[in-house]
Amino acid sequence: MDTVIFIHGAWTTAHCWRYFAPLFAERGYRIVAPSWPLKDRLAGDQLANPDPRLAKVGIPEIVDHYEAIIRRQSQPPVLIGHSFGGLIVQRLLDRGLGAAGIAISSVPPRGVSPLGLSPSRAVKKLWSLFGTPCSWRGIVSPPDRDAEEEALRRIQGIETQLVPESRRIFWQLLTRAAEIDFRNETRAPLLLVGCGRDRCVPAETQRRIYDRYAASPARTDFALFPYLTHMAIAEPGHEALAAYCLAWTRGRLAAHAAGQPVGAK
Repeated sequence: MDTVIFIHGAWTTAHCWRYFAPLFAERGYRIVAPSWPLKDRLAGDQLANPDPRLAKVGIPEIVDHYEAIIRRQSQPPVLIGHSFGGLIVQRLLDRGLGAAGIAISSVPPRGVSPLGLSPSRAVKKLWSLFGTPCSWRGIVSPPDRDAEEEALRRIQGIETQLVPESRRIFWQLLTRAAEIDFRNETRAPLLLVGCGRDRCVPAETQRRIYDRYAASPARTDFALFPYLTHMAIAEPGHEALAAYCLAWTRGRLAAHAAGQPVGAK
């Protein structure tokens, strides 16, 4: 049985996959959806009593955490990540781990512009996450949603369970901890998914990530879902996204079983 490992993003837990992952299970995949280090408690508990050790968790610790899980599997799994989890997937693939990877609305690796917001708004948003250099090891509360995003959430009936986050991971987006070897010839196939109504990590950012991978012969695909937002894995319409990811996964695993080279298109 093929295994799929789901990797969530910042400010949340593995519970965010509660609508998406079961669709893979129904198709016969074994599902593994672990939380990031120190984020396996109930959301309410994390909000009320953040673990002070969370402040020391960074991108390397998260990647190492999932590498250990991957290496315990009987065969290379498919890796699926959302938002910050999409960056983690890319880092893992770059290490030679996984049979294939899917990054949905991925936070961009170092060197890829996250443009999509106006420059002034982008600076304000980044500053609110980073804080001052002396606070880079702090813990940051879940961000407030603007009025439009909150209205959209209520209309769609999307449940959210946001939790505190390590500020360190956001500072590390500017460092080598978030770097990818875009020319890596031996990494497993990667699917990048952009969502047309994503206001957090716009679809154009996913295209910029895709363009950076053009230097590698390893397979990289791009898919756009125009009517989905950053909450694509849990909002109405996630079924179409899951179906696409299922078909892509099935195709890549079949190619791998047939001995098709990594770089084959």
